[in-house]
Amino acid sequence: MAIISKRKGALREDRMLKEQVKIEANVLDKFAMQTIAELMSQGIIQSLDFPIRQGKESVVFRATPPEGYPAEHLAVKIYNVENSDFKHMIEYIANDPRFRIRKNRRKLVHEWVKKEYRNLLLCERMGVLVPHPHTFRNNILVMDFIGEEGGAAPTLKAHGPFDPEKDYKFLLREAEKMYENGFVHADLSEYNVLCAPNGKLYIIDLAQGVVKGHPMFEPWHERDVQNINRYFKGFMSSAKRDRV
Repeated sequence: MAIISKRKGALREDRMLKEQVKIEANVLDKFAMQTIAELMSQGIIQSLDFPIRQGKESVVFRATPPEGYPAEHLAVKIYNVENSDFKHMIEYIANDPRFRIRKNRRKLVHEWVKKEYRNLLLCERMGVLVPHPHTFRNNILVMDFIGEEGGAAPTLKAHGPFDPEKDYKFLLREAEKMYENGFVHADLSEYNVLCAPNGKLYIIDLAQGVVKGHPMFEPWHERDVQNINRYFKGFMSSAKRDRV
């Protein structure tokens, strides 16, 4: 039985490795590799280490910065041009005066990356806890690495809250802070929050965020708040039962 178990484990690892290679091959195309080489030649990153978060449209890699850099690691988010949802991106770029809709898929993805970079900076200026963005090039965004000892911080969905009541109030305040400053995340949920080792919650994936004046500004803010309420509802109920 132990031999069979080991074989099954080996097969799982082999499938995972093949899937990882496939994902990396899709996202690390010729254009992405050229951009990475440019980032290396400019001394922004020293090496691209391994993927730490994978989605249909992008892969986030851990990267090593040059010697003497204040942080041990960086996060490099690379959007897969071919897998990106063209219609989805247009929905969030349309009616945002800061950006232009591009008919060319690659150029639209580049605009999407620029949007995420600027949204991160905007939120940072508001005092919202987000990874600091360092730079962007084409379909690549470089930002702070959130984690410890080389390991990436898990999402709120994977980790669960540190303190349900405290974290619930914190995320509601962050959503309200964005709203009061004329910005809406538009996809805030337990999947887009990282649980840092120091107990802090970082909001991520801000490319779809829109500014006040967008026709969906109010509905998307309400949806963000509803997502937070929905996720924490079970935790809050359990906490109340435990106190009884």
